[in-house]
Amino acid sequence: MDYDLTRLGWREFEHLSQALAKCVLGPGVSVFGDGKDGGREATFAGQVPYPNEQQVWDGYGVIQAKFRQRSQGVSSGTEWLERQIEAEFKAWLHPDSKRGRMPEYLVFTTNVPLSPVPETGGIARVDRLISSYSENSKVTLKGWSVWHGDEICRFLDIHEGVRRAFAHFITPGDVLSRLLTTVSDADAETAELIRAHAGRALLSDQWVRLGQAGAQTDDQKTRLGPVAVDLRATFGERDTRPQAEQAPIYQDGPKSYSTRVAAYVLERGDTVLRPSRYTSAEARNVVLIGGPGQGKSTLGQLICQAYRVALLDEEGEHLLTIEARTVLRALRRNFAEIGLQPPQGRRWPIRIALNQYANAILGGEDISLLRFLADRVGHRSSVPVTSIHIKRWLRTWPCLLVLDGLDEVVSRQMRDEVMSRISDFLLETRQIDADLLVIATTRPQGYKGEFHSGDYETLTLVPMPDSDALHYAERLAAARHRDDPDMRDTVLERVSTAISEEGTTRLLRSPLQVTIMSLLVERRARLPQNRYELFDAYYDTIYAREVDKPGIIGQLLADHRLHIDWLHQHVGLLLQTRAAQSGELDAVIEDDELREHIRQRLYEETEDQNEAEVLASSLLEAATDRLVLLVAPNAGYIGFEVRSLQEYMAARALISGPEAEIVPRLESLAASYSWRNTWMLAAAGIFTHRPHLRSDLINALRALDSRDAVTMILVPGAQLALDLLDDDFTRHHPRFHNLLVDYATTLIGRPPRVDVLQRTAHSLTTAAQRHEQARVRIEHAIRDALSARDARLLTALGVLSHLARTTGPGSSSARRLLGTTTRNLRAKERAAAAVLSSQYLSGMIPDIPSGNFKVLGKSNLAQYLRDQLPVGELPEIHPLPLFLKALERHPVQQVQVEGITVPVVEPSIPLDSEGALAATGHPQSIEACINVINAQDITSWQITMAFTQLLDLLAYSSLMPPGDVNVTGTS
Repeated sequence: MDYDLTRLGWREFEHLSQALAKCVLGPGVSVFGDGKDGGREATFAGQVPYPNEQQVWDGYGVIQAKFRQRSQGVSSGTEWLERQIEAEFKAWLHPDSKRGRMPEYLVFTTNVPLSPVPETGGIARVDRLISSYSENSKVTLKGWSVWHGDEICRFLDIHEGVRRAFAHFITPGDVLSRLLTTVSDADAETAELIRAHAGRALLSDQWVRLGQAGAQTDDQKTRLGPVAVDLRATFGERDTRPQAEQAPIYQDGPKSYSTRVAAYVLERGDTVLRPSRYTSAEARNVVLIGGPGQGKSTLGQLICQAYRVALLDEEGEHLLTIEARTVLRALRRNFAEIGLQPPQGRRWPIRIALNQYANAILGGEDISLLRFLADRVGHRSSVPVTSIHIKRWLRTWPCLLVLDGLDEVVSRQMRDEVMSRISDFLLETRQIDADLLVIATTRPQGYKGEFHSGDYETLTLVPMPDSDALHYAERLAAARHRDDPDMRDTVLERVSTAISEEGTTRLLRSPLQVTIMSLLVERRARLPQNRYELFDAYYDTIYAREVDKPGIIGQLLADHRLHIDWLHQHVGLLLQTRAAQSGELDAVIEDDELREHIRQRLYEETEDQNEAEVLASSLLEAATDRLVLLVAPNAGYIGFEVRSLQEYMAARALISGPEAEIVPRLESLAASYSWRNTWMLAAAGIFTHRPHLRSDLINALRALDSRDAVTMILVPGAQLALDLLDDDFTRHHPRFHNLLVDYATTLIGRPPRVDVLQRTAHSLTTAAQRHEQARVRIEHAIRDALSARDARLLTALGVLSHLARTTGPGSSSARRLLGTTTRNLRAKERAAAAVLSSQYLSGMIPDIPSGNFKVLGKSNLAQYLRDQLPVGELPEIHPLPLFLKALERHPVQQVQVEGITVPVVEPSIPLDSEGALAATGHPQSIEACINVINAQDITSWQITMAFTQLLDLLAYSSLMPPGDVNVTGTS
């Protein structure tokens, strides 16, 4: 069989060559990883059974791979290969060559086919070339061979293990139809089930959510392809540049890099990831972190569609419906428009919403992820799909699994259960040597590193740069107004103006925000100034649009605006409360339940049972069919299609009702991660619609942090003040901006928590650059913390170092203060600062030692708790012994820095293990953590940080609001 070697790319062709060399030449072949290889992909020394068992090579040999891209000029493949081989011999013979000894045997592998014509064919020409070099006195060749394209195909016919591993690259044309000739134990039934699923998913995934933000206006839905863009994400701090051939890599600063997510993931997928063949130390999977509306789910959808387009090859189009063929061809054009290269490795993609999987578990089903995948693939299939089918396919063919929305699994206990079952699934796939790429998505709020850093590389979506926001707006306008160029130009002009103005540019930092703003500027000139106003204006705009339409529904919406508003706020608050407190993970409510809620409200108004019944049905139909914020995702259920809109409506509810209840209600929710985005929207709503409550809101943050010993350590109110500064809706209110700065700077007066420290440094530096009064307040807080001469000094050093590296106001004075401080540090302070700077701040603190520190001894976190938690005769299954046992697995190294001993906690092991979480809410474990925190000095700041993070996990339930969240007139 002829195989398509051109899809491999140079890296995977090298891997293929190495694999074949081991098969053909024997297990004595040593292979080299990616990177500089000294002119060799593999070597052998001694006897190898080549060219056959009777005639063997005996000596030192080198295997080199030469891969030619599809399009490389007009020269023939033979001429290209001759140039490559000549260059290799010249490199070996160069007087300054560092390649080591000359090989006695050479094997060149290439995807270029060579003609067998005697004397003049490619095989003969290349053989003569190598022979001419073998006559050189410095060349010690005893034998050589060229494995050209046709010969490699014959080797692949023989060696099925290699053929199977690379089948998704090398199978030509319609891979699903030709699979049986590539992989012997593949079965036609499973292949057809997968084709059918890919075709159905291609159609169902062709629409973007936030049909979203008014994209369903005028009875049109928005297709993913025409509006698709590839978003930018950062790798976080790293010492080396990320490896990528096709995906762009941007250097944003020292040790800071970013890329385009879809391009990077598709390139990652162009690698054989079978455990038996993936030898790289790099994590194979990706976790994508992004805030609300930043496009995490849409990117997962986009990546899946790119793989479906590659999998459902042109040669197999005739097996698809006309509708599917149309979508397939359109997506090819759309991806080309944005420069998204099709994947070479044709993986089967499947996307799972983790809250749906959690609901299946919550519903009492003891269902593995493998079984759940089978159910999803079999949905709407005429043939039952079993776990056996999926497992067989995972063994046979490379796959992509998108695990979407860990943040929507709100319950900590359920999240742990979901992660446990994901781990079970990944272990099972490793045991069958599956070539599996996993992409997981989550919001940053409440994310505790559940996707382990050893298995997952973290990409964090960044706010859309102006150019990206405008590019997306252009594609959106072209898709929505393709028949109205005047409206398209008007929208783009207004969006461009919004991007260029300081007051509105921060509201165009995510695809959701750009989508909503694009809709708003179609009908209004004044632009919103904060996120609450943005959603408010969106809701008002689509409401006015529907009211203006002639007919009964328009009149109904005009006459009953209060009831419709109540309906949306009631559903938003109800679903948000259920998700946060009772563990119900589906953002839906039963149709009958909601209808009864509406009927009861209307009956209180009309006191007429029949009228209330009829009106309830009419209002629900108008809300779901015309306003489309509420939709029916499944028969008999109602919910918000976009979670951010649910949170906005819940925020409207939170600031409704008697004013005396509003701020206490927000204070009770302030510490909850699951309420964070809703809380932030509600705070913006207070600044927009209830300005007389602004002071009370800021005072509530202070009250929250003095509630008890836990909040005094965790200071959730100060962290919220930081978030409010980032949202910048106090920009036009200097008094309140300064109040927020004053309270956010209390974080400088706390021992360092690296995640909080980095956010504090970034946010306060931005605030200092915007307002001189803020800069003075921040500098004053830094000086206060520096004078404390305890662990607070380290946080102040971190913020000061960040401020000193800027070019804005106050940077020169920050540099002077930083230099003076570091020169006058005491020995313990200097040692502690050295660990902070080298491990977490990329050496940002000047004149501080860095590098590898001498390890004096090892212990673990449990040793700091043993005196605080005498477990005595408690059974092993009791939470406290389980808690201690879990902490024994967290090593602590005692390192020496300039003669001072500093404990260093291993950062790569997550603290939220099942055993540690067994003590959640346990008073003794919480009190013990507090005691450990209060007992540490400046050198033990990492111990303080670790137990503060543990306290955050253990005390989370105590920070949740008790009972339901009730709003008079809304609940």
